Amino acid sequence: MRVKALALGIAAVGSGIVAALLTASPALAGPASVAGITTHVVIVQGSAPTQSTGHAEAVCPKGQLRTGGGYLISGAPSLWQVYEDAPVNQRAWLVRVHNFNSDVALKFSAYAICAMSVPGQKGISAYTTHVVHTPIAAPANDTAEADAACKSGQLLTGGGYSVSNITANWSIYLNAPIDAHTWTAEIDNEVAATTTYDSYAVCLANKNSTPVTALKTSTVDTPATAPANGSHTAGVSCSSTELMTGGGWVIFSIGQTWSISVGAPVTKVHWHVELTDLDSFARPFHSVAMCLAKS
Repeated sequence: MRVKALALGIAAVGSGIVAALLTASPALAGPASVAGITTHVVIVQGSAPTQSTGHAEAVCPKGQLRTGGGYLISGAPSLWQVYEDAPVNQRAWLVRVHNFNSDVALKFSAYAICAMSVPGQKGISAYTTHVVHTPIAAPANDTAEADAACKSGQLLTGGGYSVSNITANWSIYLNAPIDAHTWTAEIDNEVAATTTYDSYAVCLANKNSTPVTALKTSTVDTPATAPANGSHTAGVSCSSTELMTGGGWVIFSIGQTWSISVGAPVTKVHWHVELTDLDSFARPFHSVAMCLAKS
C-alpha cells in the first residue's frame, strides 16, 4: 500500500484551506480564469430504489471539457455503496450507487467539473481530454492498487474508480493522485473472491499532440479526523491564481467501519470530503484537490 507515501507527497506540494460549510460561496476564492479558461460545476440528482441500483450522469455542455467530478449521498452511511465514481468520455461524470436499505429509496447527486473558454478568448480551443483506465484484480481478503497514468506531456486533472462487485464488503480508501501524472485507487477487498476494479485518470492534452507547456497542475490537501461514531467534513481550495479541476481522498484506515458520503466539488472552488466513522476509533483522512495554473 502507498497510502502513507501519498500523504507525504501531498504535504510536500502544498497545504489546504478548510472551507467553512458545504454552502460556501464560490466568490470566496479562485480566479475568474486561467489562460482564458474558466470552470463551472454541473450537478445531476439520482435515486436508487430499495435494495436496488441507481445512477446519475452529470454532463458538461457541448464544446466544454470535463476535467473531474464526484458525488454526494443523502442516506444512512452503512446502507449504500458507491461502486462507480468515474469519468465517461470527454464530457460526463458517472455515479452508480447500490442501496441496501429495504425501506427507503436513496437520493444522491453526481458532479462534473467543466472547463470552458472565457468569451472572446481561445481558452480550451487548443486542448482536449481523454480517459485512461487501469483494471486490476484484487485478491480475496486483501488490498490492491490500481494506477492510471497520463502520457508524458499531458496533465492529470482528476480521476475516479469503478468496482465490479456490488457488495458492502469492500472500501476504496485511496482515490487520489499519487504523483503529477498518475491517479491511484486502492481497495480493501474483504470479499472471499477476487474483485475486479478500475482506476481512471482524466488527462488534458494538446489537440496537436505536442506537450502541454502553457499550463500545469498540482495538488493541495486538508488533513482532518472524523471522531469515533461521528462525521467530519474537510474542505480544500486551490489558490487564488488557480482553477480547481478535480479531487479525491486518502483514508488512513482500511475496512468497512467508515464511509465517504461526500467526495465532490460542492462549488467551483471548494472540494469537500465527508467521512462518517462507524465504530469507536477516530479516523484521520485527507481531502485532496487538483489545481490548474499557468506554467
